[in-house]
Amino acid sequence: MLLAKFKSPKIFFRNTQKSHLNFIPLRNIQVSIIGSVGEVGSNLALLLKQNPKISRLQLYDDNESVNKLAIELDCLPGGPTVSAFAGPSMLRPAIRFTDLILMVDRSHRKPGIKREQMIFANAPPVQKLCRAMAEQNSTAFLAITTSPLNSIVPFASVLLLNYGSYNPFKVFGITHLDLARTRSLAGNVLQANPTEIQIPVIGGHSDETIVPLFSNISPNTYEVTERQADMLTRLIRKAGVEVVNKKYGVESATLSMAWSINEFVDCILDALRGAEVTVNSYTANPHFGTKFFSGPTVVGAQGLVQPCYEFKLNDFEDKLLEKALPMISRDVSQGEQYVDVFESFVRKF
Repeated sequence: MLLAKFKSPKIFFRNTQKSHLNFIPLRNIQVSIIGSVGEVGSNLALLLKQNPKISRLQLYDDNESVNKLAIELDCLPGGPTVSAFAGPSMLRPAIRFTDLILMVDRSHRKPGIKREQMIFANAPPVQKLCRAMAEQNSTAFLAITTSPLNSIVPFASVLLLNYGSYNPFKVFGITHLDLARTRSLAGNVLQANPTEIQIPVIGGHSDETIVPLFSNISPNTYEVTERQADMLTRLIRKAGVEVVNKKYGVESATLSMAWSINEFVDCILDALRGAEVTVNSYTANPHFGTKFFSGPTVVGAQGLVQPCYEFKLNDFEDKLLEKALPMISRDVSQGEQYVDVFESFVRKF
């Protein structure tokens, strides 16, 4: 079934900001990691230190240990120069001149924790970053991995809007981890090299809203049966919980998360240098009635060029999407409504 019943006209929400007459590709790209001391942040910093497309890597954390991390990374030959910024007073300097801000600070997923508790735990650092961006750097790309992503990205978007610095073309929720898991698990089932297959993943970024589109697998010489698709979808949706359980609730996915963020960043760096790239991300999207939606997204130097909008679905995938859409809308509403709750709570203290 075609997704036409969910989408708006293609020309709606297409970013037309880029001008070929005045656009100058970036060469000296600066990237900031917010939450660098955590397992995800430190592993991501190591990966990005090896990327020659970055000229300067800014590491921020409330924890003073970020200074040790920066010293160690700066001893490695090649790649960007590394600087550390520790403590709340250094958040603004850490992002002031950056081109891409990576928000990886988070309280990790634990067994039994409800969505509302996760929002409450992870909202404060997101709010501080949004305030700092509004005051110091409203033009940077903001890419978020903070959980629960379906709610935190709308939460951050409303905050930026309230602070007068929201650009819907430059706020992204990174969902490359769903893509990585899909390719890996499908590769095992099909006995194929996961790096040589492409499978779109749309919807949201939660157990109930991830929708892999195995009917759109590329190259099309591979075929996934409905029974295999059902099994793989269940495995992909439960992969995050499985990691948490295997780690006895102490931590969620860290290495795979850092790897997938790095994959996303490498594409965005190409976009900042003048190319149009496709990444898997959760962005503002008018085509499905949910305000935000995840899937293959075209990004250019000025930000989002075209959000996910059209795929041909089989009946199995169509049913998955129909079940996911109300849940995505619920998550978006929770994130948007939590802005008032959070700011009223902050004012009391």
